[in-house]
Amino acid sequence: MKRDARLHGLTSEHHHALVLVRRLRATARASIGEARLLLTEAWELELEPHFAVEEELLLPGLAGAASELATRTRREHERMRELVAILATAADPWSVVLAFADLLERHVRFEEGELLGACERHLPPAALARVAEHRPHNPGRAAAG
Repeated sequence: MKRDARLHGLTSEHHHALVLVRRLRATARASIGEARLLLTEAWELELEPHFAVEEELLLPGLAGAASELATRTRREHERMRELVAILATAADPWSVVLAFADLLERHVRFEEGELLGACERHLPPAALARVAEHRPHNPGRAAAG
């Protein structure tokens, strides 16, 4: 099924998030310091702003028909926030980076496979139009998810 054009920006950001996952895994093997910096930068520039768009523009409209999808999305966003918060002081930052990468990959695949389809079915055109107005913050520079 073809994605609604108003959600193409989010889908593009999801692609960049999957690229980030690959980069995090490769970088963590070479230098955990570089991986930590890469994740922190991607978080601030791409991921957190992307999550805010989803939480503000998509999830409220799913409260009835697809509330379990909205709940899962919020729960996974919160877990990623927790992982980023503990990264700076983690005794084993390598495990934190890899746990984050694993969760981000599963999360993007869930959103592309289930969440965005539910948004297309249940959100009014005006809500989708607000999402379309969202512009990626430096797409491809870091990532989004």
